[in-house]
Amino acid sequence: MLRVFIFIGGNFASLQNEWIMTKFSFFLLAASLCLASCTTHKLPAFSNQQWHVDPHSGNAVSTAGTELAFGSEWMITDTTLMQTAEQIAAYPKLSSHLASGIAQFPEIKVDSVLFYNPHRGLLFVAYHQAKPLKPTSEIGLYNDSAVVYSKEYARIFGNMTTYIDDDGWEIGPSESVYSNVRYNPNHKRLVLLQRLPHSNIAVFVICYTNTKKGKWWENYPPGTLWNIDLGDTDNLERISSFLHSSRNLAVENLKLALPE
Repeated sequence: MLRVFIFIGGNFASLQNEWIMTKFSFFLLAASLCLASCTTHKLPAFSNQQWHVDPHSGNAVSTAGTELAFGSEWMITDTTLMQTAEQIAAYPKLSSHLASGIAQFPEIKVDSVLFYNPHRGLLFVAYHQAKPLKPTSEIGLYNDSAVVYSKEYARIFGNMTTYIDDDGWEIGPSESVYSNVRYNPNHKRLVLLQRLPHSNIAVFVICYTNTKKGKWWENYPPGTLWNIDLGDTDNLERISSFLHSSRNLAVENLKLALPE
């Protein structure tokens, strides 16, 4: 009887150890998945350039003479240029918000942040490509042969091409702006990326639904969050209108980048 007891006890101890190891393995797996889903992205450092808004053109001009446009109709009510880490840090969740927007395009490596305009969600950066990113559309200046557009319409919104040749795009934009759009349904974050020609400058247009959680009015500067659900199909018309107007941003920067 004693031998049977010892045998059963030994089996019990073995099963107990297996159960502990299995439970521990599940714990490690859950922890690793949680860590992966909660990974935070760090906002790259700001450049050492200083920017101001030119009172005549409404464009942002740096101390090095670089001039960047916001899109003419966008600067009427807002000229905020956040261009230091201290300005970003004044809003607890702004840095991670911008970094997460950048992270939606892992093909793009941001070398430095130039400035951020919160009311339009415009983050201007210096970048290089970590790997090739084929544009989903190209935005060019008006072509007189494109009679389908009125000249006034084309002067503002340019000419958009959605068919991209398989060859040649890898060298980067030269006479046009490369455009890509991605949407993260889990976080309801929509990001439009525009890469400007003849430079290593890109613009991230970051749109994020206001979840109204926490002290969002303290965590983000005014105008940063959208008060509509970016994942709701009922809002497609408003979102489409915004994306369409963003072409004006591309055209204005094309006019600055390309020779007359």
